[in-house]
Amino acid sequence: MDLITPSIGLIVWHTIIFIILMFFLSKFAWKPIMNFIDQREKKIKMSIEKADEIKEELKNVENKKNKILKETRIKRDMILKEAIQIKEKIQLRAQEEGIIEKKKIIEETNKNIKIEKEIAIREFKNKIGDISIQIAEKILKKELDQKNKQDQFIKELVDKLY
Repeated sequence: MDLITPSIGLIVWHTIIFIILMFFLSKFAWKPIMNFIDQREKKIKMSIEKADEIKEELKNVENKKNKILKETRIKRDMILKEAIQIKEKIQLRAQEEGIIEKKKIIEETNKNIKIEKEIAIREFKNKIGDISIQIAEKILKKELDQKNKQDQFIKELVDKLY
């Protein structure tokens, strides 16, 4: 039962020891512990403030990043549109140049065909002329041969008459 009902002497000694302990703690340990806790609290507050500042900076950086990404996407889209327009212009120009070149080739080909046709017609006319001359020559030779034969026949007749 001594544990349930402590004696007065025990209570007094416990109280004296507690007061002495509190005195020593307040003199030697309490102030350094409180100073350490205060410093730690200040560090934590500063860390929280820095973390908040860093969060704010991160938000700003994120906003700037998003803004830059939007700008670059817009620029990219503009560049792509310009590239598509340039490509279409180049294709149109190439088609126009192809059509012009095609027309030139067709005109040149038609000129060459006309020239070759005229040359062929001239050659044909020349050949026809040559053939006509040869035919005429042969006919004349035959006639001259007949005339010579007639002349000989007449001479023979005349010779026979004399």
